[in-house]
Amino acid sequence: MKRMRGHPIFSLSLFYGVLFVSMPAFVSPYDGPLYDSSAFAECKLYPEKPLYGGGILKDKLPEFHKFLRMDGKTVTAPIFKLQDITPGTIYSFSTWIRIKSADSALITASVGDKDSEELCVGTVDAKPGCWSFLKGGFVVSTLNLSSIFLKYSDQEDLEIEIASASLQPFTEQQWLLNQQTKINMARKRAVTIHVANKQGVRLEGASLKIQQVSKDFLLGSAIAYTFIGNTPYQNWFLERFNAAVFEDEIKWYTTEPKRGQLNYTLADQLLEFVRRNQITVRGHNIFWEDPKYTPGWVQNLTDSELKSAVNSRIQSLMSKYKDEFVHWDVNNELLHFDFYEQRLGPNATLEFYRAVHQQDPLATLFLNEFNVVENCDSSSTVDKYISKLRELKEDGMSMNGIGLEGHFGVPNRPRIRATLDKLATLGLPIWLTEVDISNTFSMETQAIYLEQVLREGFSHPAVDGIMLWSAIRRNKCYRMCLTDPELNNLPTGDVVDKLLKEWDTGVLKGQTDEHGSYSFYGFLGDYKVTAMCGDKVVDSAFSLSRSEETKHFSIQL
Repeated sequence: MKRMRGHPIFSLSLFYGVLFVSMPAFVSPYDGPLYDSSAFAECKLYPEKPLYGGGILKDKLPEFHKFLRMDGKTVTAPIFKLQDITPGTIYSFSTWIRIKSADSALITASVGDKDSEELCVGTVDAKPGCWSFLKGGFVVSTLNLSSIFLKYSDQEDLEIEIASASLQPFTEQQWLLNQQTKINMARKRAVTIHVANKQGVRLEGASLKIQQVSKDFLLGSAIAYTFIGNTPYQNWFLERFNAAVFEDEIKWYTTEPKRGQLNYTLADQLLEFVRRNQITVRGHNIFWEDPKYTPGWVQNLTDSELKSAVNSRIQSLMSKYKDEFVHWDVNNELLHFDFYEQRLGPNATLEFYRAVHQQDPLATLFLNEFNVVENCDSSSTVDKYISKLRELKEDGMSMNGIGLEGHFGVPNRPRIRATLDKLATLGLPIWLTEVDISNTFSMETQAIYLEQVLREGFSHPAVDGIMLWSAIRRNKCYRMCLTDPELNNLPTGDVVDKLLKEWDTGVLKGQTDEHGSYSFYGFLGDYKVTAMCGDKVVDSAFSLSRSEETKHFSIQL
Protein backbone atom coordinates (compact mmCIF):
# COMPACT_ATOMS: atom_id res chain seq x y z
CA MET A 1 0.00 0.00 0.00
CA LYS A 2 1.33 3.42 -0.89
CA ARG A 3 0.36 6.66 0.84
CA MET A 4 -0.88 9.87 -0.72
CA ARG A 5 -1.40 13.16 1.10
CA GLY A 6 -1.72 11.31 4.40
CA HIS A 7 -4.59 9.04 3.22
CA PRO A 8 -4.29 5.31 2.48
CA ILE A 9 -5.05 4.28 -1.07
CA PHE A 10 -5.71 0.71 -2.10
CA SER A 11 -4.40 -0.87 -5.25
CA LEU A 12 -7.87 -0.35 -6.71
CA SER A 13 -7.61 3.28 -5.68
CA LEU A 14 -10.33 3.19 -3.03
CA PHE A 15 -9.95 5.12 0.21
CA TYR A 16 -12.43 6.33 2.73
CA GLY A 17 -12.90 9.09 5.23
CA VAL A 18 -15.63 11.06 6.90
CA LEU A 19 -16.95 14.44 5.75
CA PHE A 20 -18.70 16.37 8.48
CA VAL A 21 -21.43 18.72 7.31
CA SER A 22 -22.32 21.73 9.43
CA MET A 23 -26.00 22.66 9.08
CA PRO A 24 -28.57 24.28 11.37
CA ALA A 25 -30.60 21.93 13.52
CA PHE A 26 -34.11 21.03 12.51
CA VAL A 27 -36.95 22.57 14.42
CA SER A 28 -38.01 19.07 15.43
CA PRO A 29 -35.49 16.39 16.53
CA TYR A 30 -33.87 14.65 13.59
CA ASP A 31 -31.21 12.01 13.79
CA GLY A 32 -31.10 11.00 10.13
CA PRO A 33 -28.43 11.80 7.54
CA LEU A 34 -27.98 15.39 6.41
CA TYR A 35 -27.76 15.73 2.65
CA ASP A 36 -24.27 16.72 1.52
CA SER A 37 -24.35 19.27 -1.32
CA SER A 38 -20.63 18.96 -2.03
CA ALA A 39 -19.77 18.70 -5.71
CA PHE A 40 -16.71 19.30 -7.86
CA ALA A 41 -16.52 20.34 -11.49
CA GLU A 42 -12.71 20.42 -11.66
CA CYS A 43 -10.52 17.43 -12.36
CA LYS A 44 -8.26 17.05 -9.29
CA LEU A 45 -4.83 15.64 -8.69
CA TYR A 46 -6.16 13.71 -5.70
CA PRO A 47 -9.71 12.59 -4.90
CA GLU A 48 -11.57 14.04 -1.94
CA LYS A 49 -12.81 11.93 0.95
CA PRO A 50 -16.07 10.03 0.37
CA LEU A 51 -19.33 11.75 1.19
CA TYR A 52 -21.08 10.31 4.25
CA GLY A 53 -17.93 8.36 5.06
CA GLY A 54 -18.86 6.05 2.19
CA GLY A 55 -22.36 5.31 3.51
CA ILE A 56 -23.33 1.69 2.87
CA LEU A 57 -20.33 1.30 0.53
CA LYS A 58 -17.86 1.96 3.35
CA ASP A 59 -14.95 -0.46 3.17
CA LYS A 60 -16.40 -2.10 0.05
CA LEU A 61 -14.29 -2.60 -3.04
CA PRO A 62 -15.67 -2.78 -6.56
CA GLU A 63 -15.56 -6.01 -8.52
CA PHE A 64 -14.46 -6.01 -12.15
CA HIS A 65 -16.74 -7.84 -14.57
CA LYS A 66 -16.80 -8.35 -18.30
CA PHE A 67 -19.77 -6.94 -20.23
CA LEU A 68 -20.98 -7.33 -23.77
CA ARG A 69 -21.78 -3.89 -25.14
CA MET A 70 -24.56 -3.16 -27.60
CA ASP A 71 -21.93 -2.80 -30.33
CA GLY A 72 -20.88 -6.40 -29.71
CA LYS A 73 -17.58 -5.60 -27.97
CA THR A 74 -16.64 -7.13 -24.63
CA VAL A 75 -15.23 -4.72 -22.03
CA THR A 76 -14.22 -4.90 -18.38
CA ALA A 77 -15.89 -2.47 -15.98
CA PRO A 78 -16.21 -2.05 -12.20
CA ILE A 79 -19.42 -2.81 -10.33
CA PHE A 80 -20.55 -2.45 -6.72
CA LYS A 81 -22.73 -5.31 -5.48
CA LEU A 82 -25.70 -4.00 -3.49
CA GLN A 83 -27.36 -5.60 -0.48
CA ASP A 84 -30.47 -4.72 1.53
CA ILE A 85 -31.79 -2.29 -1.08
CA THR A 86 -35.19 -1.08 0.11
CA PRO A 87 -38.09 -0.13 -2.19
CA GLY A 88 -39.16 3.48 -1.72
CA THR A 89 -35.72 4.51 -0.48
CA ILE A 90 -33.79 7.36 -2.09
CA TYR A 91 -30.07 6.72 -2.65
CA SER A 92 -27.40 9.36 -3.20
CA PHE A 93 -24.34 7.99 -5.01
CA SER A 94 -20.95 9.55 -5.64
CA THR A 95 -17.45 8.46 -6.55
CA TRP A 96 -14.19 9.75 -7.98
CA ILE A 97 -12.95 8.27 -11.25
CA ARG A 98 -9.62 8.34 -13.04
CA ILE A 99 -8.96 6.74 -16.38
CA LYS A 100 -5.73 5.64 -17.99
CA SER A 101 -6.23 6.73 -21.57
CA ALA A 102 -5.05 9.36 -23.98
CA ASP A 103 -8.55 10.81 -24.26
CA SER A 104 -11.44 11.68 -22.01
CA ALA A 105 -14.27 9.18 -21.69
CA LEU A 106 -17.93 9.37 -20.74
CA ILE A 107 -18.49 7.11 -17.74
CA THR A 108 -22.08 6.23 -16.93
CA ALA A 109 -23.12 4.85 -13.56
CA SER A 110 -26.28 2.80 -13.71
CA VAL A 111 -28.12 0.51 -11.33
CA GLY A 112 -29.89 -2.69 -12.18
CA ASP A 113 -29.72 -6.42 -12.51
CA LYS A 114 -28.38 -8.57 -15.30
CA ASP A 115 -31.95 -9.50 -16.20
CA SER A 116 -33.55 -6.06 -15.83
CA GLU A 117 -33.33 -2.72 -17.56
CA GLU A 118 -30.68 -0.46 -16.03
CA LEU A 119 -31.52 2.93 -14.51
CA CYS A 120 -29.02 5.74 -15.03
CA VAL A 121 -27.54 7.00 -11.77
CA GLY A 122 -25.26 9.71 -13.18
CA THR A 123 -22.44 10.47 -15.58
CA VAL A 124 -19.02 12.06 -15.64
CA ASP A 125 -16.69 13.02 -18.45
CA ALA A 126 -13.57 11.45 -16.95
CA LYS A 127 -10.09 12.58 -17.90
CA PRO A 128 -6.73 10.83 -17.83
CA GLY A 129 -4.20 11.72 -15.18
CA CYS A 130 -6.62 13.34 -12.73
CA TRP A 131 -9.70 12.50 -10.70
CA SER A 132 -13.22 13.44 -11.86
CA PHE A 133 -16.26 13.53 -9.60
CA LEU A 134 -19.44 11.64 -10.46
CA LYS A 135 -22.54 12.40 -8.41
CA GLY A 136 -26.05 11.12 -8.89
CA GLY A 137 -28.52 8.75 -7.36
CA PHE A 138 -31.62 6.65 -7.80
CA VAL A 139 -34.96 5.85 -6.21
CA VAL A 140 -35.76 2.22 -5.67
CA SER A 141 -39.07 1.11 -7.13
CA THR A 142 -38.16 -2.55 -7.61
CA LEU A 143 -36.10 -5.18 -5.85
CA ASN A 144 -34.27 -6.04 -9.10
CA LEU A 145 -31.40 -3.67 -8.36
CA SER A 146 -28.43 -5.81 -7.45
CA SER A 147 -25.46 -3.73 -8.61
CA ILE A 148 -24.15 -0.31 -9.58
CA PHE A 149 -22.31 -0.53 -12.90
CA LEU A 150 -19.71 1.95 -14.15
CA LYS A 151 -19.55 1.64 -17.92
CA TYR A 152 -18.09 3.49 -20.87
CA SER A 153 -19.06 3.41 -24.51
CA ASP A 154 -16.37 4.89 -26.71
CA GLN A 155 -13.13 3.03 -26.11
CA GLU A 156 -12.57 -0.64 -26.86
CA ASP A 157 -11.15 -1.16 -23.38
CA LEU A 158 -10.37 1.29 -20.66
CA GLU A 159 -8.61 1.05 -17.33
CA ILE A 160 -10.75 2.75 -14.67
CA GLU A 161 -9.71 3.61 -11.12
CA ILE A 162 -12.39 4.22 -8.51
CA ALA A 163 -11.92 6.15 -5.27
CA SER A 164 -14.06 7.42 -2.39
CA ALA A 165 -17.26 5.71 -3.50
CA SER A 166 -20.34 6.47 -1.43
CA LEU A 167 -23.97 5.35 -1.35
CA GLN A 168 -26.20 7.01 1.23
CA PRO A 169 -29.84 5.97 1.73
CA PHE A 170 -32.60 8.40 2.70
CA THR A 171 -36.17 7.57 3.57
CA GLU A 172 -38.84 9.66 1.87
CA GLN A 173 -39.38 11.56 5.12
CA GLN A 174 -35.64 12.18 5.55
CA TRP A 175 -35.39 13.52 2.00
CA LEU A 176 -38.30 15.90 2.54
CA LEU A 177 -36.91 17.09 5.88
CA ASN A 178 -33.57 17.79 4.22
CA GLN A 179 -35.39 19.77 1.52
CA GLN A 180 -37.22 21.78 4.17
CA THR A 181 -33.95 22.59 5.93
CA LYS A 182 -32.55 23.90 2.64
CA ILE A 183 -35.70 25.99 2.13
CA ASN A 184 -35.44 27.44 5.62
CA MET A 185 -31.81 28.37 4.97
CA ALA A 186 -32.12 29.74 1.42
CA ARG A 187 -35.70 31.00 1.03
CA LYS A 188 -36.53 32.37 4.51
CA ARG A 189 -35.07 34.83 6.97
CA ALA A 190 -35.56 35.74 10.61
CA VAL A 191 -37.26 39.10 11.24
CA THR A 192 -37.67 41.14 14.41
CA ILE A 193 -40.01 44.14 14.37
CA HIS A 194 -39.49 46.74 17.10
CA VAL A 195 -42.30 49.14 18.03
CA ALA A 196 -41.68 52.30 20.07
CA ASN A 197 -43.32 55.65 20.72
CA LYS A 198 -41.87 58.93 19.53
CA GLN A 199 -39.82 59.17 22.71
CA GLY A 200 -38.14 55.90 21.83
CA VAL A 201 -39.86 53.90 24.55
CA ARG A 202 -40.55 50.35 23.41
CA LEU A 203 -44.24 49.46 23.48
CA GLU A 204 -45.46 46.17 24.89
CA GLY A 205 -48.73 44.79 23.55
CA ALA A 206 -48.75 46.75 20.27
CA SER A 207 -50.81 44.88 17.64
CA LEU A 208 -49.13 43.92 14.38
CA LYS A 209 -50.51 42.70 11.07
CA ILE A 210 -47.82 41.54 8.65
CA GLN A 211 -48.51 40.47 5.08
CA GLN A 212 -46.20 39.29 2.34
CA VAL A 213 -47.14 41.22 -0.80
CA SER A 214 -44.54 39.91 -3.26
CA LYS A 215 -42.06 37.05 -3.46
CA ASP A 216 -38.35 37.12 -4.14
CA PHE A 217 -38.40 33.70 -5.81
CA LEU A 218 -39.69 33.81 -9.38
CA LEU A 219 -42.20 31.13 -10.30
CA GLY A 220 -44.02 31.58 -13.58
CA SER A 221 -45.51 30.00 -16.66
CA ALA A 222 -45.31 30.20 -20.41
CA ILE A 223 -48.07 32.23 -22.06
CA ALA A 224 -49.12 32.26 -25.71
CA TYR A 225 -51.24 34.22 -28.17
CA THR A 226 -54.38 32.69 -26.58
CA PHE A 227 -53.63 34.85 -23.55
CA ILE A 228 -54.28 38.08 -25.45
CA GLY A 229 -57.63 39.61 -24.55
CA ASN A 230 -58.55 36.61 -22.39
CA THR A 231 -59.38 38.35 -19.11
CA PRO A 232 -60.31 35.21 -17.11
CA TYR A 233 -57.04 33.53 -18.15
CA GLN A 234 -55.06 36.69 -17.33
CA ASN A 235 -56.68 36.97 -13.88
CA TRP A 236 -56.00 33.29 -13.21
CA PHE A 237 -52.34 33.87 -14.10
CA LEU A 238 -51.98 37.02 -11.96
CA GLU A 239 -53.37 35.25 -8.91
CA ARG A 240 -50.46 32.84 -9.05
CA PHE A 241 -47.36 33.90 -10.95
CA ASN A 242 -44.76 36.66 -10.91
CA ALA A 243 -42.86 35.64 -14.05
CA ALA A 244 -43.66 34.72 -17.65
CA VAL A 245 -42.10 33.57 -20.88
CA PHE A 246 -43.64 33.74 -24.36
CA GLU A 247 -44.00 30.24 -25.72
CA ASP A 248 -43.48 31.02 -29.43
CA GLU A 249 -44.23 34.70 -29.92
CA ILE A 250 -40.67 36.03 -30.26
CA LYS A 251 -39.18 32.99 -31.96
CA TRP A 252 -37.86 33.70 -35.42
CA TYR A 253 -40.45 31.57 -37.23
CA THR A 254 -43.18 33.72 -35.61
CA THR A 255 -41.72 37.21 -35.98
CA GLU A 256 -40.38 36.73 -39.54
CA PRO A 257 -42.16 33.82 -41.23
CA LYS A 258 -41.11 35.23 -44.60
CA ARG A 259 -37.89 37.05 -45.33
CA GLY A 260 -38.16 40.74 -44.57
CA GLN A 261 -41.78 40.53 -43.33
CA LEU A 262 -41.39 41.37 -39.64
CA ASN A 263 -44.40 41.07 -37.37
CA TYR A 264 -44.09 41.67 -33.63
CA THR A 265 -47.81 42.20 -33.01
CA LEU A 266 -48.34 39.15 -30.77
CA ALA A 267 -45.16 39.77 -28.77
CA ASP A 268 -46.07 43.43 -28.29
CA GLN A 269 -49.52 42.54 -26.99
CA LEU A 270 -48.14 40.02 -24.52
CA LEU A 271 -45.45 42.45 -23.48
CA GLU A 272 -48.04 45.15 -22.80
CA PHE A 273 -49.71 42.78 -20.31
CA VAL A 274 -46.52 41.91 -18.43
CA ARG A 275 -45.46 45.56 -18.30
CA ARG A 276 -48.84 46.67 -16.95
CA ASN A 277 -48.76 44.02 -14.24
CA GLN A 278 -45.06 44.21 -13.37
CA ILE A 279 -44.38 40.61 -14.37
CA THR A 280 -40.78 39.55 -14.91
CA VAL A 281 -40.40 38.15 -18.44
CA ARG A 282 -37.75 35.96 -20.09
CA GLY A 283 -36.76 36.31 -23.75
CA HIS A 284 -37.07 32.92 -25.45
CA ASN A 285 -35.44 32.56 -27.92
CA ILE A 286 -33.32 34.46 -30.45
CA PHE A 287 -31.91 31.47 -32.36
CA TRP A 288 -32.67 27.76 -32.26
CA GLU A 289 -30.00 25.37 -33.42
CA ASP A 290 -32.50 22.67 -34.35
CA PRO A 291 -33.15 23.14 -38.10
CA LYS A 292 -36.69 21.82 -37.59
CA TYR A 293 -37.49 25.08 -35.80
CA THR A 294 -35.48 27.37 -38.05
CA PRO A 295 -37.58 29.24 -40.64
CA GLY A 296 -37.53 27.50 -44.01
CA TRP A 297 -36.40 30.61 -45.84
CA VAL A 298 -33.42 30.88 -43.47
CA GLN A 299 -32.30 27.36 -44.29
CA ASN A 300 -32.29 28.21 -48.01
CA LEU A 301 -29.95 31.20 -47.69
CA THR A 302 -26.36 31.19 -48.86
CA ASP A 303 -23.75 31.46 -46.10
CA SER A 304 -23.21 35.19 -46.70
CA GLU A 305 -26.97 35.79 -46.79
CA LEU A 306 -27.39 33.80 -43.57
CA LYS A 307 -24.75 35.90 -41.83
CA SER A 308 -26.56 39.06 -42.86
CA ALA A 309 -29.91 37.62 -41.76
CA VAL A 310 -28.75 36.66 -38.25
CA ASN A 311 -27.22 40.11 -37.77
CA SER A 312 -30.51 41.68 -38.84
CA ARG A 313 -32.41 39.38 -36.49
CA ILE A 314 -30.31 40.47 -33.51
CA GLN A 315 -30.47 44.14 -34.47
CA SER A 316 -34.23 44.01 -34.94
CA LEU A 317 -34.93 42.32 -31.60
CA MET A 318 -32.48 44.40 -29.58
CA SER A 319 -33.56 47.76 -31.02
CA LYS A 320 -37.17 46.92 -30.18
CA TYR A 321 -36.87 45.06 -26.88
CA LYS A 322 -33.68 46.25 -25.19
CA ASP A 323 -34.19 46.31 -21.39
CA GLU A 324 -37.59 44.59 -21.68
CA PHE A 325 -36.54 40.97 -21.12
CA VAL A 326 -34.45 40.12 -18.06
CA HIS A 327 -33.05 37.02 -19.80
CA TRP A 328 -32.23 36.03 -23.36
CA ASP A 329 -31.96 32.41 -24.49
CA VAL A 330 -29.60 33.41 -27.24
CA ASN A 331 -28.95 30.11 -29.00
CA ASN A 332 -31.32 27.36 -27.96
CA GLU A 333 -30.27 23.70 -27.55
CA LEU A 334 -26.71 24.20 -28.66
CA LEU A 335 -25.49 20.88 -27.26
CA HIS A 336 -27.89 18.81 -29.37
CA PHE A 337 -27.91 20.68 -32.67
CA ASP A 338 -25.48 22.77 -34.71
CA PHE A 339 -27.26 24.36 -37.69
CA TYR A 340 -25.55 27.72 -37.30
CA GLU A 341 -22.14 26.29 -36.46
CA GLN A 342 -22.29 24.13 -39.57
CA ARG A 343 -23.19 27.09 -41.75
CA LEU A 344 -21.33 30.01 -40.11
CA GLY A 345 -18.41 28.29 -38.45
CA PRO A 346 -17.56 27.12 -34.92
CA ASN A 347 -17.59 30.67 -33.50
CA ALA A 348 -21.15 31.42 -34.60
CA THR A 349 -22.61 31.08 -31.10
CA LEU A 350 -19.87 33.20 -29.58
CA GLU A 351 -20.62 35.97 -32.06
CA PHE A 352 -24.35 35.77 -31.28
CA TYR A 353 -23.74 36.22 -27.57
CA ARG A 354 -21.28 39.06 -28.10
CA ALA A 355 -23.70 40.94 -30.33
CA VAL A 356 -26.63 40.52 -27.93
CA HIS A 357 -24.55 41.50 -24.91
CA GLN A 358 -23.26 44.58 -26.69
CA GLN A 359 -26.76 45.78 -27.53
CA ASP A 360 -28.57 44.69 -24.32
CA PRO A 361 -25.80 44.63 -21.68
CA LEU A 362 -28.09 44.40 -18.62
CA ALA A 363 -29.87 41.22 -19.74
CA THR A 364 -28.68 37.88 -18.39
CA LEU A 365 -27.63 35.61 -21.26
CA PHE A 366 -28.53 31.93 -20.89
CA LEU A 367 -27.39 28.67 -22.38
CA ASN A 368 -30.75 26.84 -22.53
CA GLU A 369 -30.66 23.07 -22.95
CA PHE A 370 -32.73 19.92 -22.45
CA ASN A 371 -31.81 16.59 -20.86
CA VAL A 372 -29.23 18.03 -18.50
CA VAL A 373 -31.38 17.31 -15.44
CA GLU A 374 -34.11 15.19 -17.03
CA ASN A 375 -32.21 12.18 -18.40
CA CYS A 376 -28.76 10.76 -18.93
CA ASP A 377 -28.15 12.05 -22.45
CA SER A 378 -24.64 11.69 -23.86
CA SER A 379 -25.09 14.92 -25.82
CA SER A 380 -25.94 17.05 -22.79
CA THR A 381 -24.23 15.65 -19.71
CA VAL A 382 -23.66 18.09 -16.90
CA ASP A 383 -19.94 18.08 -17.72
CA LYS A 384 -20.57 18.86 -21.39
CA TYR A 385 -22.81 21.74 -20.33
CA ILE A 386 -20.11 23.08 -18.01
CA SER A 387 -17.46 22.66 -20.72
CA LYS A 388 -19.54 24.67 -23.21
CA LEU A 389 -19.97 27.49 -20.68
CA ARG A 390 -16.23 27.53 -20.05
CA GLU A 391 -15.48 27.40 -23.74
CA LEU A 392 -17.57 30.50 -24.38
CA LYS A 393 -16.04 32.24 -21.39
CA GLU A 394 -12.50 31.45 -22.50
CA ASP A 395 -13.33 32.95 -25.89
CA GLY A 396 -14.24 36.21 -24.19
CA MET A 397 -17.97 35.88 -23.55
CA SER A 398 -19.11 35.99 -19.95
CA MET A 399 -22.01 33.56 -19.86
CA ASN A 400 -24.05 34.38 -16.80
CA GLY A 401 -27.11 32.14 -16.74
CA ILE A 402 -27.75 28.38 -16.64
CA GLY A 403 -30.99 27.37 -18.37
CA LEU A 404 -32.28 23.84 -17.76
CA GLU A 405 -35.45 23.11 -19.70
CA GLY A 406 -36.91 20.38 -17.50
CA HIS A 407 -39.17 18.32 -19.80
CA PHE A 408 -39.44 15.35 -17.46
CA GLY A 409 -40.61 11.80 -17.66
CA VAL A 410 -40.12 10.05 -14.31
CA PRO A 411 -37.99 12.45 -12.25
CA ASN A 412 -34.87 10.98 -10.66
CA ARG A 413 -34.77 13.25 -7.62
CA PRO A 414 -31.29 12.48 -6.26
CA ARG A 415 -29.81 12.83 -9.76
CA ILE A 416 -31.62 16.17 -10.23
CA ARG A 417 -30.23 17.34 -6.92
CA ALA A 418 -26.71 16.10 -7.73
CA THR A 419 -26.75 17.81 -11.14
CA LEU A 420 -27.81 21.10 -9.55
CA ASP A 421 -25.05 20.69 -6.96
CA LYS A 422 -22.43 20.36 -9.69
CA LEU A 423 -23.76 23.27 -11.73
CA ALA A 424 -23.90 25.39 -8.57
CA THR A 425 -20.10 25.20 -8.30
CA LEU A 426 -19.99 27.69 -11.21
CA GLY A 427 -21.62 30.38 -9.06
CA LEU A 428 -24.12 31.33 -11.79
CA PRO A 429 -27.91 31.72 -11.44
CA ILE A 430 -29.78 28.56 -12.39
CA TRP A 431 -33.28 28.51 -13.85
CA LEU A 432 -35.56 25.62 -14.66
CA THR A 433 -36.93 27.21 -17.80
CA GLU A 434 -39.57 24.91 -19.34
CA VAL A 435 -40.78 22.51 -16.68
CA ASP A 436 -43.45 19.98 -17.54
CA ILE A 437 -44.21 16.28 -17.10
CA SER A 438 -44.86 13.84 -19.94
CA ASN A 439 -48.50 13.42 -20.88
CA THR A 440 -47.97 9.67 -21.21
CA PHE A 441 -48.81 9.51 -17.50
CA SER A 442 -52.21 9.96 -15.91
CA MET A 443 -53.02 13.46 -14.68
CA GLU A 444 -52.67 12.26 -11.09
CA THR A 445 -49.19 10.87 -11.78
CA GLN A 446 -48.23 14.06 -13.62
CA ALA A 447 -49.13 15.97 -10.47
CA ILE A 448 -47.04 13.72 -8.23
CA TYR A 449 -44.00 14.08 -10.47
CA LEU A 450 -44.50 17.83 -10.90
CA GLU A 451 -44.48 18.31 -7.14
CA GLN A 452 -41.25 16.35 -6.87
CA VAL A 453 -39.54 18.51 -9.50
CA LEU A 454 -40.80 21.79 -8.04
CA ARG A 455 -39.65 20.84 -4.55
CA GLU A 456 -36.20 19.92 -5.85
CA GLY A 457 -35.88 23.24 -7.65
CA PHE A 458 -37.23 25.46 -4.89
CA SER A 459 -35.15 23.79 -2.18
CA HIS A 460 -31.86 24.20 -4.05
CA PRO A 461 -30.16 27.50 -3.07
CA ALA A 462 -28.62 28.01 -6.52
CA VAL A 463 -31.98 27.97 -8.35
CA ASP A 464 -33.30 31.50 -8.86
CA GLY A 465 -36.52 30.74 -10.71
CA ILE A 466 -38.79 28.13 -12.28
CA MET A 467 -40.93 28.47 -15.41
CA LEU A 468 -43.73 26.01 -16.14
CA TRP A 469 -44.24 25.07 -19.78
CA SER A 470 -48.01 25.10 -19.43
CA ALA A 471 -49.36 27.73 -21.81
CA ILE A 472 -52.91 27.00 -22.98
CA ARG A 473 -53.25 27.11 -26.76
CA ARG A 474 -56.25 25.88 -28.75
CA ASN A 475 -57.61 24.32 -25.55
CA LYS A 476 -54.49 22.22 -25.01
CA CYS A 477 -50.89 22.57 -23.82
CA TYR A 478 -47.55 21.31 -25.09
CA ARG A 479 -47.51 18.32 -22.72
CA MET A 480 -48.90 19.49 -19.38
CA CYS A 481 -51.79 21.79 -18.52
CA LEU A 482 -52.57 23.17 -15.09
CA THR A 483 -56.27 23.69 -15.85
CA ASP A 484 -58.94 22.57 -18.26
CA PRO A 485 -60.09 25.03 -20.97
CA GLU A 486 -62.58 26.56 -18.50
CA LEU A 487 -59.71 27.26 -16.05
CA ASN A 488 -60.76 24.62 -13.54
CA ASN A 489 -57.71 23.18 -11.84
CA LEU A 490 -56.34 19.82 -12.93
CA PRO A 491 -54.32 17.83 -10.37
CA THR A 492 -51.17 19.62 -11.58
CA GLY A 493 -52.86 22.97 -10.93
CA ASP A 494 -53.80 21.82 -7.43
CA VAL A 495 -50.13 21.00 -6.77
CA VAL A 496 -49.03 24.45 -7.93
CA ASP A 497 -51.64 26.17 -5.76
CA LYS A 498 -50.65 24.05 -2.75
CA LEU A 499 -46.97 24.92 -3.12
CA LEU A 500 -47.63 28.60 -3.75
CA LYS A 501 -49.52 28.71 -0.45
CA GLU A 502 -46.87 26.67 1.35
CA TRP A 503 -44.09 28.96 0.11
CA ASP A 504 -45.83 32.17 1.18
CA THR A 505 -45.65 33.75 4.62
CA GLY A 506 -49.23 34.91 4.19
CA VAL A 507 -50.77 37.13 6.88
CA LEU A 508 -49.40 37.12 10.42
CA LYS A 509 -51.03 38.76 13.41
CA GLY A 510 -49.44 39.22 16.81
CA GLN A 511 -48.43 41.53 19.61
CA THR A 512 -45.10 42.88 20.75
CA ASP A 513 -43.55 41.33 23.84
CA GLU A 514 -42.25 43.02 26.99
CA HIS A 515 -39.30 44.32 24.94
CA GLY A 516 -41.58 45.91 22.34
CA SER A 517 -40.56 43.27 19.78
CA TYR A 518 -42.19 40.63 17.59
CA SER A 519 -40.19 37.98 15.71
CA PHE A 520 -40.97 35.54 12.93
CA TYR A 521 -39.43 33.66 10.01
CA GLY A 522 -40.64 34.85 6.62
CA PHE A 523 -40.11 33.93 2.99
CA LEU A 524 -37.95 36.39 1.07
CA GLY A 525 -39.81 39.21 -0.62
CA ASP A 526 -41.70 42.42 0.15
CA TYR A 527 -43.96 42.97 3.15
CA LYS A 528 -46.40 45.52 4.44
CA VAL A 529 -46.98 45.87 8.15
CA THR A 530 -49.60 47.70 10.19
CA ALA A 531 -48.81 48.56 13.83
CA MET A 532 -51.50 49.72 16.23
CA CYS A 533 -51.38 50.76 19.86
CA GLY A 534 -54.30 52.58 21.41
CA ASP A 535 -55.60 55.07 18.88
CA LYS A 536 -52.33 55.22 16.95
CA VAL A 537 -51.93 53.31 13.67
CA VAL A 538 -48.92 53.26 11.35
CA ASP A 539 -48.57 51.49 8.01
CA SER A 540 -45.07 50.64 6.83
CA ALA A 541 -43.20 48.30 4.52
CA PHE A 542 -39.94 46.36 4.38
CA SER A 543 -38.14 43.86 2.17
CA LEU A 544 -36.47 40.58 3.01
CA SER A 545 -33.41 39.65 0.95
CA ARG A 546 -31.20 36.63 1.45
CA SER A 547 -28.95 36.90 4.48
CA GLU A 548 -27.95 34.80 7.47
CA GLU A 549 -28.51 37.80 9.74
CA THR A 550 -31.82 38.65 11.40
CA LYS A 551 -33.65 41.53 9.72
CA HIS A 552 -34.45 44.26 12.27
CA PHE A 553 -37.20 46.72 11.40
CA SER A 554 -38.35 49.57 13.61
CA ILE A 555 -41.74 51.28 13.69
CA GLN A 556 -42.49 54.47 15.59
CA LEU A 557 -46.03 55.24 16.79
